[in-house]
Amino acid sequence: MPSSSKEDGTAAAAQQLGSMSLGGSAVERNDEDNDAGEPTAKNGATPTTKKLCSACGKKSDTLKKCNGCKCAWYCDKKCQNKHRKEHKRECRPIKEVLDKRGGRLVVGTEKDLGPLGKVPPREECPICMRALPIHARLHVYAACCGKFICGGCNFQYQIKSTEVNAKRGQREPPLPLLPRLCAFCRTAAPPSNEELLVQLRKRVELKDPNALYNMAVEYGNGQLGLSVDQAKCIDLMRQSSGLGCTEAQLKLGSFYDSGMMGLEQNEEEAFKYEKKAAEGGQLNALYNVGCFEAKNGDLVAAMRHWRLAASGGYKNSMQGLIAFYFENGLIHHGDLAETLQAMYLARGEMRSEDRDQYIKHLKMTGEYREEYEH
Repeated sequence: MPSSSKEDGTAAAAQQLGSMSLGGSAVERNDEDNDAGEPTAKNGATPTTKKLCSACGKKSDTLKKCNGCKCAWYCDKKCQNKHRKEHKRECRPIKEVLDKRGGRLVVGTEKDLGPLGKVPPREECPICMRALPIHARLHVYAACCGKFICGGCNFQYQIKSTEVNAKRGQREPPLPLLPRLCAFCRTAAPPSNEELLVQLRKRVELKDPNALYNMAVEYGNGQLGLSVDQAKCIDLMRQSSGLGCTEAQLKLGSFYDSGMMGLEQNEEEAFKYEKKAAEGGQLNALYNVGCFEAKNGDLVAAMRHWRLAASGGYKNSMQGLIAFYFENGLIHHGDLAETLQAMYLARGEMRSEDRDQYIKHLKMTGEYREEYEH
């Protein structure tokens, strides 16, 4: 955390939290916390607030709580075991904090933060209709139709195409091989970088913000036969940003923050672009804006942005909430639990069997990077 020291940052956040006038808890509660920190209804009965299963998303009032972190809920042991590999990364550090507290869920400096805001819905893959994965390497932009297609659907379609061509090649006499097609619009894939560039330029002429962003990246990296042109990259990136492309806004913020691509380092400009991207629901930008705010001493605003990013499925934000805010007693256990449930729900909406197969393929070929799952 970018404060002068951990103790100073904790004290500052506690003071900010203590001075805030906040509404009810983010989780619907009809309960009070007893001395052990366990929720109990005012009449002494077990609370009946419905929870979501962190594994399958089923809503019920009979779910079983994770005994470690007391933040996740499951239909049964089968759901819990299925989700264990994903959950243990958050469960262990939360449990360690609770163990240090002697099992108490509530400490004196914690405050309820009010309702958890909603992140704008993520764009869906036009084939499987599931929310696109967070990391850009897990989906592809099709310049032919201007669609983003998730890696799982694209991978499965290419496998089927390969199988069809293999069967055509086994015929006697062999049949001509079919061209590689777009998984969505079935347009033949350009056989060369030159033809792909022509296709992309057509989308740029239509002022497709995603095409403008992709062309900017090509100029910035000198790909598709283009020479590196930083000025052209920034010009296209700004056009894309002006049309609402949050990826372009995020990238411009990154360039200004680091002084890259010919831009002078400027934290104010960096924050301006990151904030635009965050307002559009870009999860990495939400996290980065939180980092900017924490650096400038507004730890409460930073916590709100990290909660939003985490609720959209961004794991880095959840790690920050646990490692700083929860460990130092600055966020209510119930609010942390609600954020964690929202994160698992969001990540569940981005998962499918085809996408799991695609990630397995990336791991087998050595193309997978750990940050793809953050």
